[in-house]
Amino acid sequence: MIFPKFRFGGIGIIARFNEYIPILMFRNLANLLSQKNLLQILLWGTFNLGIGFLIVGCQSKAPTENVTEAEVTPFSMSDARFQRIDGSEFGVAPEQKTYTVLHFWATWCKPCLAEFPVLKAALPRLQSDSVAFFLATEEDLDQIRAFEEKRNFGLEFLHLKEATLADFEVHALPTTLVIDRQGKVVYRHMGQLNWQDVTSIEDLISQKP
Repeated sequence: MIFPKFRFGGIGIIARFNEYIPILMFRNLANLLSQKNLLQILLWGTFNLGIGFLIVGCQSKAPTENVTEAEVTPFSMSDARFQRIDGSEFGVAPEQKTYTVLHFWATWCKPCLAEFPVLKAALPRLQSDSVAFFLATEEDLDQIRAFEEKRNFGLEFLHLKEATLADFEVHALPTTLVIDRQGKVVYRHMGQLNWQDVTSIEDLISQKP
């Protein structure tokens, strides 16, 4: 049985394979079939199958030197948009307040529901011209309206429209964030808060572990 000889070196190997294999491969197959030698036919098939994988592997390698990753734009508070129950929208401008408190919740969250009455009682003491509170959920407006009609907490619930909980790195509910004028999160609490013990936002921040 005749096997073609090739000189391995650089990308020239592909050109030499493409040039010689079609002719010699089928000529060898015809000779082997005429001899009815099963072992040599199997060797012939194994040899040419290996060469086929080599060619495909060499030709299918994608260049990696020009691959670039897409740039990820960091999330900014100014990107977030909130929607009131009446459908009106607004953004948050932390620089206009000393502190902005974002309280994230959901209609199905039992700790959130337990927290609302205590939070409502604390708001007159904590909210001021320099401190803004926003109670936001990712759920749509119809769910929020139905929830408030049923529960009647008397709080201004908001729909988080142009952002997600993941943008704020919120992975459990309820979660409370306090943001300063520079847009920096200076306090983060995951879980229910005992608002009746909070005398001021500065007091809340001082409890940061």
